[in-house]
Amino acid sequence: MKQFNLFFSLILLMSALGLVVQAQTIPTTLSELYGKNGFTIETKTSSERLVVGSWVQGANMPFPRYYGGSVMYSRNDTLWLYVIGGDTSGAGHATSACLRYNVNTDTWEYIAPLPVPTRVNAAAILGDNIYTMGGFSTTFPSPALNSFFEYDINTNTWTQLPNIPQTIFFHGAVGFEDSLIYIFGGIEYTPSRSEVWLNKVWLYNIINQNFRSATDMPKATASFGYTLHANVTKNIYVVGGLKSYTELWSSTNKGEINQTNRAQIGWTVQASYPLGVYSHYGAAFSNDELYFCGGSNTTGFTPIDNVYGYNINTNTYSMEQSLPLKLQAFYAGVNIRHTRGFDIVRFTISGGVTDVREAQGVAISGQTWVFTDTIQTSGLNEISNDIPNSFKLLQNYPNPFNPSTTIKFSIPEQSFVKLEIFNSLGEKVSILVSETLSAGTYEYEWDAENLTSGIYLYRMQTNNYSESRKMILIK
Repeated sequence: MKQFNLFFSLILLMSALGLVVQAQTIPTTLSELYGKNGFTIETKTSSERLVVGSWVQGANMPFPRYYGGSVMYSRNDTLWLYVIGGDTSGAGHATSACLRYNVNTDTWEYIAPLPVPTRVNAAAILGDNIYTMGGFSTTFPSPALNSFFEYDINTNTWTQLPNIPQTIFFHGAVGFEDSLIYIFGGIEYTPSRSEVWLNKVWLYNIINQNFRSATDMPKATASFGYTLHANVTKNIYVVGGLKSYTELWSSTNKGEINQTNRAQIGWTVQASYPLGVYSHYGAAFSNDELYFCGGSNTTGFTPIDNVYGYNINTNTYSMEQSLPLKLQAFYAGVNIRHTRGFDIVRFTISGGVTDVREAQGVAISGQTWVFTDTIQTSGLNEISNDIPNSFKLLQNYPNPFNPSTTIKFSIPEQSFVKLEIFNSLGEKVSILVSETLSAGTYEYEWDAENLTSGIYLYRMQTNNYSESRKMILIK
């Protein structure tokens, strides 16, 4: 509370001078807690490259920053972490500068800047486009933003989209399938209304550029960890976050997306996170495990290095290998590449607030780290990353089969791919693939152990292609 008392004393002094309209209760800058000189810029040099199963330090970000948006993007064999906006000063000075980190070559480069400076924004990705929305463009007490932008990776250009219905910051956003974006939680802020904590969920359709309300989250929360688990289930997980300016959530909320009406989300409370935390990161690492890492275990800036794995089948958390440094409000992304018999997982982090304490405060990190590991899998495997000439869905083999068969397909460009199974009545019985894949040739080993004998249809769909084939299950 001493940190907040210091902040409020400064606000009272400024208010007496007629400089402040409303008092901000949630700190979004280091200077709000530690004073203008209470933080430092911290960097380290790189000496290693990727090692399977361990953290390896990469090249430093060109200028340290925190509290911005980030997504991971892959094309063929190359992988990038995109960094969108943030605070480079520790004093609420939002930046319009955007970067991307090439994981393969360990290099950073600037991309086209945002149309307006932005910090405490969220970001999501669909195909070759990155989306960012909300946040602040200047220092407090400016109102939060409701602006919404799309970045085209191929043309390196930004386009302004229709404004989101609320001014918002400390929120979350995920891209779903090939045309939907969910925006959820956070805090609405205007100087006239002060702060409104949100459990609101908005659903944006990039095709008709319309917003509609989706099912509210069970709890109003801000600056939480979250991830979309879409390869097998269709669930959004929201973990922890700020409950108020003095309290933290430790709850886990699962939102199951209705496959008929995407605006309907069935929210249920799952096992509690092992600690109260905010400004942390979440990601799906496999078909049955999610990871949540870092953050702060106080409502101030108190970075931690904790990593917890959540098993969606057993609804339990377990402690995993720690981050290479204590970190919160950082940029991160996960990429999973399917290869024969296993997945290659690469988890990249950069920037954020670290625990290095100098000159009375904390440091803004410039470090970049990459974790690489392999996971044994069954189901979808990439059997060649050579670029095919066309989309193609091949006949399954063996056919007839009992009880398993292999379905092979090729895609000539990165695409959102759906591979589904239907019975003879046209009823969907299984979704095998529902994710964005790099160009290549893939196969899926499908087990029909729980189905009855008969004729089944399997269908592959992308934005530019659709084909179906029949197969026969004989038991």
